[in-house]
Amino acid sequence: MSYSGLLENKISIFRPTVTYLKGRPTKTYVAGDTDVPCNIQYITGKALTPAVHGYEDVEGWRIFFEYDADIQKDDKLTDERGRVFIVQSAPIDVTGRKHHIECLVDVQE
Repeated sequence: MSYSGLLENKISIFRPTVTYLKGRPTKTYVAGDTDVPCNIQYITGKALTPAVHGYEDVEGWRIFFEYDADIQKDDKLTDERGRVFIVQSAPIDVTGRKHHIECLVDVQE
């Protein structure tokens, strides 16, 4: 089975931009790629292992993407179920083989 077969979710990406008016910053999001394949997971404390090449030692939401996905820290992501995530970490090459990347994300209510 190829890795792309494990990417069962689809997200849309919104990239933040900041403008300043009279010294006050305003953050807005600009729509980017849509239908980006990914795998969204919540890792509980029971599944944590010592970190080897990713965020295995961090409990919480994470999203896995194909290596060439254009994801950045602070991007806003929406999935097919309407959930909204904010990327909390820069994407990392999980295995070091340019196979796939992983990001920690926070769910917005």
